[in-house]
Amino acid sequence: MIKKIFTTAAVLTLVLTNASLAPLAAPTFEEPSNVKPADYATDVSLNPTLEAIVKDSTGAVINTVDFKKGVKYDFASNKDMTGFENDDAENPLSSDVPTNSTPLTAQKIDAIAQNDNKTAITKSSNGFPSQRFVVDVSKDMAAGNAIEIYWEGKTLANGLANLSAWDYKANSWIALSQKEGNSKGNEIVLSAEIDKERFVKDGKVQAMVHDSGTVTNSKDEDFTMLWFSDTQYYAEDFPDVWTSMTDWMIKEFKNKTYEYAMHTGDVVNQVDKPDQWEVANKNFDRLDEANIPYGVLAGNHDVSIDTLNNIYDYTIFERYVGLYRFQDKPWFGESMNDKNQNHYDLFSFGDHDFIFLYLGFGTNGSAETVAWANKVLKQYENRNAILGMHENINSAAQYVTDEARTVSREIVNPNKNVKMVLSGHHHGSNYRVKDVTNEDGSKREVLEVLGNYQGNTAPDRGQGYLRLLTFDPTDETLDFITYSPYLNDYDFDQFDPAKESFTANFDLADVEAKPNPRQIETDYLAVNIYTDQAIGQVKNVKSGDKASVHWKDLSEKTNYQWYITMINAAGENEKSPVYQFTTGVKEPEPEPEPEPEPTKPTFSDVTPEKPSWAYEAIERMAGKGIIEGYPDKTFQWRNSIERQHVSLMFTRALPELKSKPPYKLFSDVPVGYKYFEPIMATQQAGIVEGYDNKFRPAGMLTRQEMAKVLVVAFDINAKGSHKFPDVDPNGWSDPYIDALYAAGITVGSPDGKFNPKADVTRAEFAVFMDRALTYTNKQ
Repeated sequence: MIKKIFTTAAVLTLVLTNASLAPLAAPTFEEPSNVKPADYATDVSLNPTLEAIVKDSTGAVINTVDFKKGVKYDFASNKDMTGFENDDAENPLSSDVPTNSTPLTAQKIDAIAQNDNKTAITKSSNGFPSQRFVVDVSKDMAAGNAIEIYWEGKTLANGLANLSAWDYKANSWIALSQKEGNSKGNEIVLSAEIDKERFVKDGKVQAMVHDSGTVTNSKDEDFTMLWFSDTQYYAEDFPDVWTSMTDWMIKEFKNKTYEYAMHTGDVVNQVDKPDQWEVANKNFDRLDEANIPYGVLAGNHDVSIDTLNNIYDYTIFERYVGLYRFQDKPWFGESMNDKNQNHYDLFSFGDHDFIFLYLGFGTNGSAETVAWANKVLKQYENRNAILGMHENINSAAQYVTDEARTVSREIVNPNKNVKMVLSGHHHGSNYRVKDVTNEDGSKREVLEVLGNYQGNTAPDRGQGYLRLLTFDPTDETLDFITYSPYLNDYDFDQFDPAKESFTANFDLADVEAKPNPRQIETDYLAVNIYTDQAIGQVKNVKSGDKASVHWKDLSEKTNYQWYITMINAAGENEKSPVYQFTTGVKEPEPEPEPEPEPTKPTFSDVTPEKPSWAYEAIERMAGKGIIEGYPDKTFQWRNSIERQHVSLMFTRALPELKSKPPYKLFSDVPVGYKYFEPIMATQQAGIVEGYDNKFRPAGMLTRQEMAKVLVVAFDINAKGSHKFPDVDPNGWSDPYIDALYAAGITVGSPDGKFNPKADVTRAEFAVFMDRALTYTNKQ
């Protein structure tokens, strides 16, 4: 029986026994950012300013920000710490403190000493790898001090990293925190505060990290993949339908309803419509952000076709669904060419290994494709192969093209590991089972399935159906379920229900349970002491604002450690990590700088006398290469500045501004346009915008537009209000002019007005950008 129920995966079996530990802080605080002095900074002033941007995710005001002294015990700053590693046959949580541990090598201790991506790895093939640390905190046991164990590192994708501490009263290890590994190998953080009465004895804390692994003997466990196709009308007319599908896909992937997704073409309806590709791009980006393994092939609507010359141009498809999107993914195998025309993915559902072969539309029956596909399928002949095509069988379960017949005859039939072909293109839902005789005389079944829910006329074009394929290794069957997240409905009612949700045979390749390797990989471990010794306090800080205090009269060449506590109106609090820096020596009195020699003006029409008010700013901007002037050596400072020159100046002032595909093109800025790169770079950075899909590159910039681009480009967040009578307080430009005024970048005209709709001259913009750069450097 087919189950139409989506269930959340079973929770982890290890119960964390931390109910009696210190309570967790309120979850709405975010970790402070832009911390200064930076962690591990050296040569810091003896009277430094401690500062950070503090945030509450709800946007609420933070009532109190306390800066206090901290103490960090780690291998970099303390000698009161030792480390060991073990490989136990049993879960170490159930064991005593090991007596036969191997001390960590000097190389591993050095790797753990700082949070620097150098790691110390302890591996195990059949047991439980662990690293144990003994830390003497007896010097910092004063009343009111809180103790935190902090670990940052990795485990395998199927691993489970555990942080625990030895409870001297219970004589056992107590689990404090745990997290699963991830397929990208990203570092994870485990931390917990501990009770001194339970976890400290003779001044010593014992912490342990180990990998308890997850079950990999999954050869008999069901597994599921997702298949969707022909999203073309969602991209054209029903973007909300595609959004609902993506929302559901992300949610159910997190719930472990499925593990891999496949799209079999016709991403968009019209290949030359950027707005349709933007809908697709947005949804694929969201799948990428959710780390969902998936692959996409091109349908006939995704490529430019010259039928007369038999040319299939993949240029636009490659721009949005090209190798750049997939080539760094762990499941991606390789592509036949740089256009991502044909490619394959390698993915394993537990112990069951698969190859997903994607053949793009147009040349899937060509000699080149046949040769490449056969080479790949032979290379991975021990993997279950699923072939994705855009057009294979039609709604009557028949081949209607020579390409489909060629693929069947020359790719599917000769390769014993090909078990299934999935396709769309033809409106309908159907399947057939094809009996194939292998080269060795044995028989096999190949399941060919059609699923295309685009509909022929509105509103059937916006139904949003997809399919879940659940494999049952026990009886080697495959269940198809058709479901629309948009409608919350099973089975498209225009199609035969027997072809919508059904069960078929699927002969999985025989497997044995894979080895269960485990490893724990530590980048950094510390025991942090949070003292009550105050450095300074700031009250009523807006979320997203900077809080700062001065720490005076520090000693030369000394290591100092500090942290921040944030408290909200409800009295909930959260501590930051402990940061550290080392002071330098007392700075000598600066010698007076000699008077600079007069320099020759850069431009023939700009002198110290005219325009005197802008001369120095223009010279500074020219010296930095931000402005260059015209071929006749003039600057033409009285002229209004063009929008394209504004983009050019920003990319010179901010060299990190670079554009990257896919582009959201302006109709009046073609790819070969002289200033294409700076205009695209500033557009993608959110600095400039267009009008009715036009940029108007030679158009003039107004003073209110100037305020916006400067505030956005240089992230100017000064607080204050201007007093210009000619600026609409409810207008779109008012907050930008506020910020520019509060930062001292604009003071208005002599008559007290701002003149928001007047054009900005080249000299004025040079002055404003010079002031913005100066302000940003001071910040």
